[in-house]
Amino acid sequence: MEYCRDTGKCPAVLFVHGILGTPRHFEPFIPLAASGWTVVNIRLKGHGGSAKDFSAASMDEWKRQVSLAAEELRRTHGRVVIAAHSMGTLFALNEAVEGKADALFLLNVPLKLHIRPGLLRMLWSVFTGKIDPEDSWTMAALNACGVEAERNILAYAGWIPRFLELLREMRAAQKLLPKLGVPCRVYLSARDELLSMAPAAAMAQNPHISVTVLENSGHYYYSPEDMGKLQEDFSGLLSGFEPLPGNDAT
Repeated sequence: MEYCRDTGKCPAVLFVHGILGTPRHFEPFIPLAASGWTVVNIRLKGHGGSAKDFSAASMDEWKRQVSLAAEELRRTHGRVVIAAHSMGTLFALNEAVEGKADALFLLNVPLKLHIRPGLLRMLWSVFTGKIDPEDSWTMAALNACGVEAERNILAYAGWIPRFLELLREMRAAQKLLPKLGVPCRVYLSARDELLSMAPAAAMAQNPHISVTVLENSGHYYYSPEDMGKLQEDFSGLLSGFEPLPGNDAT
């Protein structure tokens, strides 16, 4: 989606979702960047389709997608911001270290796993589709899923390599943190069903990284208060990258 005609003078924001995720994850943020910005909200290969489609993709393909998108925006735009969730944050860190981004907005960076007991119940509910509409946390997980559920359990065998690749990428990302030299806002959820808060201290050692803990949110669910904070901070970050004078924006 493009909202800026004179791309050489306007900034761009690239949204990158997580593993099994969907571009819909960023719907609360996209309108905040609509005026005078170029907005790119990519769907990683294998997402948006079947379990078999997901199995046929690979981490290398996802990284290449993000790299090509960031490279194109860097070539054609004055400034580039990358906003990402979960696995997408790992790609964002890599692109910023390579000089393809001027700022990062990262949600739930997966550097260390910490599986909480309620996760399995949540995943089972999403798998079976038996969800209480009043269960905001599980509904958020369902809405964040970008791969169709498959009742044949064997269809998920091909997912194992993808998650092993994710673990490899998590280890690699830890080595990137000291190299990051652009403003980076990191948001971690205190009640994340998947991730540990332990890496927060290591991230905060880099003066370019600010870490905010969302006390009432999880990996997929954000409380209204926390979402308001995220939207406010995202708008604040973008305000520092206004279009250059003379931009003809729609």
